[in-house]
Amino acid sequence: MRRSKNAPIMQINRSPKYIFNVSLAAALAIACAASGFLARPETSHAQTAAQIRQNIENTNERILELQKEIDQYAKLLETNSKQAQTLQSELVRLETTRKKLESDLKLTTSRIDKANLTLESLSDEIAETEVRVNRSSQAVAQSIRNMEMAESQSVIQQFLNQQSLSEAWDYVSSVRTVQSSLTTSLSQLSELRDKLSSQQIAAQKERANLLTLQKNLNGQKEVVETNKSEQTKLLANTKNSASAYQSQLQAKIAEKERFEQELFDFESRLKLVIDPNSIPDKKSGVLSWPLSSVTITQRFGKTSDSGRLYTTGTHNGVDFRAAVGTPVKAVLTGTVWATGNTDIERGCYSYGRWILIKHSNGLTSLYAHLSGISVQAGETVVIGDTIGYSGNTGYSTGPHLHLGLFATQGVQVQKYVTSRFCKNTVIPMVDVKAYLDPLAYLPAN
Repeated sequence: MRRSKNAPIMQINRSPKYIFNVSLAAALAIACAASGFLARPETSHAQTAAQIRQNIENTNERILELQKEIDQYAKLLETNSKQAQTLQSELVRLETTRKKLESDLKLTTSRIDKANLTLESLSDEIAETEVRVNRSSQAVAQSIRNMEMAESQSVIQQFLNQQSLSEAWDYVSSVRTVQSSLTTSLSQLSELRDKLSSQQIAAQKERANLLTLQKNLNGQKEVVETNKSEQTKLLANTKNSASAYQSQLQAKIAEKERFEQELFDFESRLKLVIDPNSIPDKKSGVLSWPLSSVTITQRFGKTSDSGRLYTTGTHNGVDFRAAVGTPVKAVLTGTVWATGNTDIERGCYSYGRWILIKHSNGLTSLYAHLSGISVQAGETVVIGDTIGYSGNTGYSTGPHLHLGLFATQGVQVQKYVTSRFCKNTVIPMVDVKAYLDPLAYLPAN
């Protein structure tokens, strides 16, 4: 360290080595504080962090219990779906569905609680890491200032200024210590900044997860209301009479067939221009499955095992077994073209609640008979996103998902004004030449 030209040694009353080491000690103290080596009174914060961790563990246990409960209801519903369709079995299905949906709501609420707790924990970690980054930055700055002081004269000059050979070697050792401290502080600062970045990314992902869960909760609440309405409507229409239920069921099946034929006849006359080159080649894996668990109940075409278009009437998609409230996923990234609900018009045994998504590869997918819709027209969805929930709306005679796939050029969305019972209903209208078999594009079984 350079001594003042006007100040005698006795006035300073400290050797240059001692003055330099005092500064060095300060730098090391800051570095230790930044690294967390110095004790800090954060007992209350530690208790809060421990409480958060315990709450997360408790929530995880609650999530596991609810999931087991939901799985049991799902098994009951699967067994129910294999039984003969009677009024009693339908009432049992609706009641079991109600209990499952209530558990679904509790599960989503618990996951939201966990996400909030995780965000709170990450927020605390981020705040603490930011403090350590600042302290480490101070340590680096102090070390740099000390290095500047040490290097204000050449090493030889500093060496010759010492009063003894011992002090000279002590000076060299002090310089090396400061250099080592600077290197350590820089390394710690870099590690802390990387940690902070990781924590911030984790927080962003958790916020996105929280938004998705909140959106799912709203959709599930809609499904619960649909289930209540279905149960009330069934009891009102049948007056708890098994024969009345069977008559209603047979009438619905007849109306379903009538509507399918009527729609097919109308779509056969559309005569839209469809460029074959606009349709991607049939290839397994172009689309992903719309459900987490897949059971096909009816294939595309005339019969359950048909793989081609039936020329005088067809099932224009694929049906999957799915209990009411099962999350339905987008089979491919795209834009929601339209959504609707044909049940708003009495006697319109059509798609019920439906979603139409346009994809960039020339395909358009349809999801029908839903109990809840979680998207709106114009919204962009990513493959695998939950877009709605399966149900029993429209001409459905049992809970399932209907997936349709069409060449986009052959699709229109309009009111079905020529229909007998669906005149005021907006639905997708598709030229039969645009019908495509979804299984030709879905993953191989």
